[in-house]
Amino acid sequence: VSLGLHGSGKAKGAAEVKLPEVSFKVRVAGARGLHGADKSGLSDPYCKISIDGFKIDFKTKTIKANINPVWNEEFTITGSFDVKTGKIRFSLFDWDMISRNDSLGCVFVDLAEISASGPFSKWFPIVKCDSPSIKFKGELYLQFAWGIGGSLPAADLNLNAEFNIKKDVKAGGSASIDVTL
Repeated sequence: VSLGLHGSGKAKGAAEVKLPEVSFKVRVAGARGLHGADKSGLSDPYCKISIDGFKIDFKTKTIKANINPVWNEEFTITGSFDVKTGKIRFSLFDWDMISRNDSLGCVFVDLAEISASGPFSKWFPIVKCDSPSIKFKGELYLQFAWGIGGSLPAADLNLNAEFNIKKDVKAGGSASIDVTL
Protein backbone atom coordinates (compact mmCIF):
# COMPACT_ATOMS: atom_id res chain seq x y z
CA VAL A 1 0.00 0.00 0.00
CA SER A 2 1.40 3.41 -0.93
CA LEU A 3 0.40 6.97 -0.17
CA GLY A 4 1.83 10.34 -1.17
CA LEU A 5 1.45 13.47 0.97
CA HIS A 6 2.85 16.86 0.11
CA GLY A 7 2.94 20.12 1.98
CA SER A 8 5.13 22.88 3.20
CA GLY A 9 6.26 24.08 6.57
CA LYS A 10 6.29 27.52 8.09
CA ALA A 11 7.84 28.59 11.36
CA LYS A 12 6.24 31.53 13.21
CA GLY A 13 7.27 34.78 11.55
CA ALA A 14 9.19 32.98 8.79
CA ALA A 15 8.57 32.58 5.10
CA GLU A 16 7.04 29.32 3.93
CA VAL A 17 9.65 26.66 3.23
CA LYS A 18 9.13 23.82 0.80
CA LEU A 19 10.06 20.60 2.54
CA PRO A 20 11.98 17.89 0.67
CA GLU A 21 10.08 14.89 -0.60
CA VAL A 22 10.99 11.71 1.23
CA SER A 23 9.91 8.09 1.00
CA PHE A 24 10.11 5.23 3.41
CA LYS A 25 8.63 1.81 4.01
CA VAL A 26 7.21 0.49 7.23
CA ARG A 27 6.01 -2.97 8.16
CA VAL A 28 3.63 -3.21 11.09
CA ALA A 29 4.71 -6.72 12.04
CA GLY A 30 2.89 -7.35 15.29
CA ALA A 31 2.43 -6.55 18.95
CA ARG A 32 2.77 -8.35 22.23
CA GLY A 33 1.23 -8.01 25.64
CA LEU A 34 -1.53 -5.57 24.62
CA HIS A 35 -4.13 -4.46 27.11
CA GLY A 36 -7.15 -6.79 27.11
CA ALA A 37 -9.99 -4.29 26.62
CA ASP A 38 -12.83 -6.79 26.29
CA LYS A 39 -14.59 -8.66 29.13
CA SER A 40 -12.77 -11.82 27.96
CA GLY A 41 -9.42 -10.20 28.83
CA LEU A 42 -8.55 -10.09 25.12
CA SER A 43 -8.82 -7.36 22.48
CA ASP A 44 -9.65 -7.09 18.77
CA PRO A 45 -6.64 -4.93 17.86
CA TYR A 46 -5.82 -2.94 14.76
CA CYS A 47 -3.26 -0.20 14.07
CA LYS A 48 -3.71 3.16 12.29
CA ILE A 49 -0.82 5.27 10.98
CA SER A 50 -0.55 9.05 10.84
CA ILE A 51 2.40 11.36 10.25
CA ASP A 52 2.90 14.98 11.33
CA GLY A 53 -0.81 15.46 11.80
CA PHE A 54 -1.75 14.09 8.36
CA LYS A 55 -4.50 11.53 8.66
CA ILE A 56 -3.40 8.64 6.53
CA ASP A 57 -5.80 5.94 5.45
CA PHE A 58 -3.33 3.23 6.46
CA LYS A 59 -4.89 0.72 8.79
CA THR A 60 -4.03 -2.89 9.48
CA LYS A 61 -6.65 -5.57 9.51
CA THR A 62 -8.39 -6.30 12.80
CA ILE A 63 -7.23 -9.45 14.58
CA LYS A 64 -10.05 -10.87 16.69
CA ALA A 65 -9.64 -11.97 20.33
CA ASN A 66 -5.88 -11.50 20.64
CA ILE A 67 -3.40 -9.54 22.75
CA ASN A 68 -0.40 -10.71 20.66
CA PRO A 69 -1.55 -9.89 17.10
CA VAL A 70 0.50 -10.60 13.97
CA TRP A 71 -0.22 -8.29 11.03
CA ASN A 72 2.93 -8.30 8.84
CA GLU A 73 1.44 -5.50 6.73
CA GLU A 74 3.75 -3.26 4.68
CA PHE A 75 3.13 0.39 3.74
CA THR A 76 5.10 2.88 1.62
CA ILE A 77 4.80 6.55 2.56
CA THR A 78 5.95 9.34 0.26
CA GLY A 79 5.58 13.01 1.08
CA SER A 80 7.08 16.30 2.09
CA PHE A 81 7.92 16.06 5.76
CA ASP A 82 10.36 17.71 8.13
CA VAL A 83 12.82 14.86 8.65
CA LYS A 84 14.50 16.59 11.61
CA THR A 85 11.36 17.08 13.72
CA GLY A 86 8.67 14.92 12.09
CA LYS A 87 7.05 11.96 13.81
CA ILE A 88 5.09 8.99 12.61
CA ARG A 89 2.31 7.86 14.95
CA PHE A 90 1.03 4.30 15.27
CA SER A 91 -2.32 4.29 17.11
CA LEU A 92 -3.57 0.97 18.42
CA PHE A 93 -7.27 0.34 18.96
CA ASP A 94 -9.59 -2.39 20.17
CA TRP A 95 -12.40 -2.77 17.65
CA ASP A 96 -15.89 -2.83 19.14
CA MET A 97 -19.04 -3.64 17.21
CA ILE A 98 -21.46 -1.52 19.26
CA SER A 99 -19.50 1.05 21.26
CA ARG A 100 -16.65 3.36 20.32
CA ASN A 101 -13.32 1.64 19.66
CA ASP A 102 -11.03 1.71 22.71
CA SER A 103 -7.51 3.10 22.56
CA LEU A 104 -4.79 0.54 23.31
CA GLY A 105 -2.09 3.24 23.19
CA CYS A 106 0.34 4.68 20.66
CA VAL A 107 3.90 4.46 19.44
CA PHE A 108 5.69 7.59 18.21
CA VAL A 109 8.79 7.23 15.99
CA ASP A 110 10.98 10.15 14.96
CA LEU A 111 11.57 10.42 11.22
CA ALA A 112 15.17 11.31 12.11
CA GLU A 113 15.62 7.84 13.64
CA ILE A 114 14.29 6.19 10.48
CA SER A 115 16.32 8.34 8.06
CA ALA A 116 19.59 7.99 10.01
CA SER A 117 19.54 4.19 10.01
CA GLY A 118 19.71 1.50 7.43
CA PRO A 119 16.82 -0.93 7.41
CA PHE A 120 16.02 -1.86 10.99
CA SER A 121 13.52 -3.69 13.18
CA LYS A 122 12.64 -2.81 16.74
CA TRP A 123 10.17 -3.43 19.55
CA PHE A 124 8.74 -0.06 20.61
CA PRO A 125 7.00 0.43 23.97
CA ILE A 126 3.36 1.47 23.74
CA VAL A 127 2.55 4.75 25.49
CA LYS A 128 -0.60 6.72 26.27
CA CYS A 129 -1.53 8.69 23.16
CA ASP A 130 -2.21 11.96 24.97
CA SER A 131 0.70 11.57 27.44
CA PRO A 132 3.64 9.94 25.60
CA SER A 133 5.78 9.97 28.74
CA ILE A 134 3.39 7.47 30.37
CA LYS A 135 3.99 3.86 29.35
CA PHE A 136 0.94 1.78 28.47
CA LYS A 137 0.73 -2.00 28.31
CA GLY A 138 2.54 -3.86 25.51
CA GLU A 139 5.00 -3.35 22.67
CA LEU A 140 4.71 -2.88 18.91
CA TYR A 141 7.19 -4.52 16.51
CA LEU A 142 7.98 -2.29 13.52
CA GLN A 143 10.38 -2.59 10.59
CA PHE A 144 11.62 0.43 8.58
CA ALA A 145 13.55 1.16 5.39
CA TRP A 146 14.36 4.70 4.25
CA GLY A 147 13.97 5.57 0.57
CA ILE A 148 11.59 4.31 -2.07
CA GLY A 149 14.11 1.69 -3.16
CA GLY A 150 14.94 0.70 0.39
CA SER A 151 14.36 -2.91 1.33
CA LEU A 152 12.74 -3.81 4.61
CA PRO A 153 14.39 -6.42 6.79
CA ALA A 154 13.25 -9.91 5.85
CA ALA A 155 9.70 -10.65 6.93
CA ASP A 156 10.98 -13.59 8.90
CA LEU A 157 9.22 -12.57 12.06
CA ASN A 158 6.93 -15.41 13.00
CA LEU A 159 5.42 -13.89 16.09
CA ASN A 160 3.21 -16.89 16.77
CA ALA A 161 6.30 -19.10 16.99
CA GLU A 162 8.28 -16.44 18.87
CA PHE A 163 5.60 -16.10 21.52
CA ASN A 164 4.80 -19.82 21.55
CA ILE A 165 1.18 -18.84 21.94
CA LYS A 166 -1.11 -21.50 23.26
CA LYS A 167 -4.79 -20.92 23.84
CA ASP A 168 -6.40 -23.57 25.95
CA VAL A 169 -10.08 -22.80 26.16
CA LYS A 170 -11.79 -25.18 28.49
CA ALA A 171 -15.48 -25.74 29.18
CA GLY A 172 -15.26 -23.10 31.92
CA GLY A 173 -14.32 -20.51 29.28
CA SER A 174 -10.85 -19.75 30.61
CA ALA A 175 -7.99 -19.01 28.23
CA SER A 176 -4.27 -18.98 28.88
CA ILE A 177 -1.46 -17.59 26.79
CA ASP A 178 2.10 -18.74 27.43
CA VAL A 179 4.72 -16.25 26.26
CA THR A 180 8.27 -17.47 25.72
CA LEU A 181 10.83 -14.86 24.68
